[in-house]
Amino acid sequence: MTCKELADLLMAYCDGELPSEHCELICEHFRLCGPCRNFMESYRITVRLCRSLPMAELPQHLVDRLRAALKDHA
Repeated sequence: MTCKELADLLMAYCDGELPSEHCELICEHFRLCGPCRNFMESYRITVRLCRSLPMAELPQHLVDRLRAALKDHA
């Protein structure tokens, strides 16, 4: 597994959404690649920090634009 392949799968890996074969390849890559281990750790910290932030209310103009976009694509 290349570093790019690992980066592409990182979110699914952290969310536990990958088959065990992929997880094994990723774990092996982490054992061999210090930069990817560091990237993974910073990714986990970022996710944890983002999840700890309070939810902000979406401004009404964005809600209206989103609804319009969804209506146009329905």
